[in-house]
Amino acid sequence: MVKHRNPKRSTIMTRVLMIDCLARGKGERRATLDVVGVGPRSIVGVLELFNIESRIMVFEELAANPAVMLEYDILMVSAMSSDKGCAFKALRYWKEFGRGPTIIGGPIGEEYTLLIEKGFDLVVVGEGEKVVEKLLKLGLRDGVLPEVDRLKETRGLAFKHNDNVVFTGRGPRLSGHDLDFYRPSTKRIIDYPSYWGLRIYVEVVRGCSNFYRPKIKLPSGVKCIDCDICRSGELRQRLTCPVNIPPGCGYCSVPALYGPSRSKPIDAVYREVKELIELGATRIVLSGPDFLDYGRDWLVEPDPLTDPRNPPPNIDAAKKLLERLWNISEVSSGEVAVMIENIKANLVNEEVASLLGEYLKGTPVHIGCETGSIEHALAIGRPSTPNECIKAVELLVKHGLRPYLYFIHGLPGQTLDTAYETIKVMEEAFSKGAEKITVYRFSPLPSTAFEQFPPGPSAHSDPASSLIYSKATELNKMYKNRLIGKNVEAVVVGRRGSYGVAYPFYHGPVILVNDGIRFRGYLVEIKITKVINDRLVEGQVLRVIRRIEKTSLSKR
Repeated sequence: MVKHRNPKRSTIMTRVLMIDCLARGKGERRATLDVVGVGPRSIVGVLELFNIESRIMVFEELAANPAVMLEYDILMVSAMSSDKGCAFKALRYWKEFGRGPTIIGGPIGEEYTLLIEKGFDLVVVGEGEKVVEKLLKLGLRDGVLPEVDRLKETRGLAFKHNDNVVFTGRGPRLSGHDLDFYRPSTKRIIDYPSYWGLRIYVEVVRGCSNFYRPKIKLPSGVKCIDCDICRSGELRQRLTCPVNIPPGCGYCSVPALYGPSRSKPIDAVYREVKELIELGATRIVLSGPDFLDYGRDWLVEPDPLTDPRNPPPNIDAAKKLLERLWNISEVSSGEVAVMIENIKANLVNEEVASLLGEYLKGTPVHIGCETGSIEHALAIGRPSTPNECIKAVELLVKHGLRPYLYFIHGLPGQTLDTAYETIKVMEEAFSKGAEKITVYRFSPLPSTAFEQFPPGPSAHSDPASSLIYSKATELNKMYKNRLIGKNVEAVVVGRRGSYGVAYPFYHGPVILVNDGIRFRGYLVEIKITKVINDRLVEGQVLRVIRRIEKTSLSKR
């Protein structure tokens, strides 16, 4: 097929199309997912340093109108490993309608050989800001790929040369100063449909402090030699393992991909949040593998933060950040909801819970527990114990927060005994006030200690997995049944059949509202009338609180 450019479009300025495939899987995003990740905005922010025109497009918009690619010179794709199907569809559309270089990055970059073989020109492996900046300086800003010799000199890339896949090695880690310099785009937030009602992630911490290694024997035959360097050695020593076991929990790629925790300066976070609010954002999530790592890295500089337990949380830094954000009038008045993402249970104490309750009362906080067995937690590299998770739930509930707990079924080392211990912890956490139990099925990820293990069995085929999955479903339904008759403030953002889809302002179960689409763009008060399943409830609009959609900004 001959590809034709739009003759009306100027060829003077390079234009980049960034496709957001995050959480789209095979190319079909669930209608009830309300998250805008920070990755695509981070790379578009680099493009803006060079005054390059760009647009972020979620995959479902592209699928509805792939001919839009005729307007662009470069395709960029942001995706996770679970989004390969979506990424490959975007590439096929580009081969039909587009012309010019194709670049893919994000966590999916660890699978660079497959991505190159599928036809992407360049794969960015690891942190992308500095890599993309160098590519632009080497000629990409003009819409062409740099010469091969220059690509070989650029760390953090994979590409094909003479029928071989070339990997240039991992790119440099960004410092705290770099995290201030490379500013995620705020103006392109309007590219996301219904952005005004979605949870918009703002990165405050990059990387993870858990550099423990799993003790379980790996499929390669490698096993922890109990040198204890990663648990009691000097911080810099913990970066490497004598037997080369990747750092962190065995199932998680964050430490290997993004390194130790680094905090973004308070001014940078404040500036980004304020600009997003000025553009109409109403739901902000302070994002990172652990909010309680915020500022801990400043306490150990110049050493890397590779200890998940010590030093204790930097209360002063966390308080200054939250205090600064609450100086924004829309936040202090409650017009804008600010939440945090994840915390490690072992860092939660009375002082921490009190601080979080002071600023974040009524908001959810996510805690990874993963298993209810202390021995299993140690074997898979967890930094906290199940008992610490239960204690964290108690403290957080005491101070008005709403804990959500994560578990994984099908993990290496799972047995019927560990499953029974897990459901016991689930029940105890629920009795202490945990609001939601989220269970994932183990999936091996590249660059993790567990990457060579097979995927976990389905909950329908494995008795241990079935116990965990069924208990989570039971507890979540119990919680949602308690919601019947209660009133919730929620934002109506879309539709599902004849129903309006509403998201609780401070997060919670997705609400389907009969004939609710007419309230799209409004914050409304909804009475919960029915539990549909463990993820969905149904409700009725009682009153309109205010309109929050920024219609003038939503028009391109």
